Amino acid sequence: MATIYVREQGSVVHKQGERLLVKKDREMIDEIPMHDLEQLVLMGGVQLTQAAIATLLRSNTDVVFMTIYGRVIGRLLHNESKFAELRLRQLQTMSNDAANLALARQIVIGKLTNQRALLMQARANHVDIERGVRGIAEMIQAAQQTGDAEQLRGYEGSAGARYWAGFRVLLKYDFGFTKREYHPSPDPVNALLSYVYTLLQKDVMAAVQLVGMDPYLGFFHVIEYGRPSLALDLMEEFRPLLCDPIVLNLLNLQILQRHDFQRTGDPARPVVMREDAVKRVIEKYEERVNGTTRYTYLPQPMETSWRRVFELQVRQMARVVKGEEKVYRAMLRES
Repeated sequence: MATIYVREQGSVVHKQGERLLVKKDREMIDEIPMHDLEQLVLMGGVQLTQAAIATLLRSNTDVVFMTIYGRVIGRLLHNESKFAELRLRQLQTMSNDAANLALARQIVIGKLTNQRALLMQARANHVDIERGVRGIAEMIQAAQQTGDAEQLRGYEGSAGARYWAGFRVLLKYDFGFTKREYHPSPDPVNALLSYVYTLLQKDVMAAVQLVGMDPYLGFFHVIEYGRPSLALDLMEEFRPLLCDPIVLNLLNLQILQRHDFQRTGDPARPVVMREDAVKRVIEKYEERVNGTTRYTYLPQPMETSWRRVFELQVRQMARVVKGEEKVYRAMLRES
């Protein structure tokens, strides 16, 4: 199944038969077969006709609206929910301190384990790498033992500081990156990380909504208005597993270079990627998530795409919430 990005500003998506036609000023830009379409991503000033909207809703296609800078604005969704029982169980799990902490702990341990594995695979003889590997191992041990949610967040933050110091060493070229910063991202590395994380978020959100859990009721991330806390929870294991290696690959292989980033002078968005750079980032991300891996958390292990793994991990969490499994197991980097 395909994920299609429509990025031509001023274009309109029409329906014609079993296809979607992307046009601008009556000129055909692209043709999208409906039978192979799983997700349609509209970036910036792209419009949908009413006929196209109706077709996409009937086919249960995930339609994501994003800004040209990569921020998710919203989705085209059916005005109904069939998953009341699952969401009730999710709320009950959140309300049970012990059950909530158990899930939050596994989310953090999964993320930290993958962060540590990424640094270890680098095999770099550098003090920040070694400090990061040892420090993250200590935080994993502390996370396994804590009975306090705030302490758990503290261990995750402490591990993050060590991880990003090591990550900086893995960058072959100087882009001004010193630590992880966002809202806004002050340098090209942070801007690129945030962009790739947004692509991941849209896919994890799609998996959460497909399974039927409430994306705003998380177990580790604090619940705030407008924050998709559960989606952020489920993203954690995949950041160092998929996204951070993509960023290292793009920059270290010079697929993206300094001239691909533009300083805007806008304090709200000081660094943006140029149009052609965005295309390369999306291509690399899609190549990675459509690649296959072995999934072993089912009675019959199977080879499947990383994008399908997002859904399988959400389904696993749903089984834990419903009491069908005892422990959530994060997807881990192979050693």
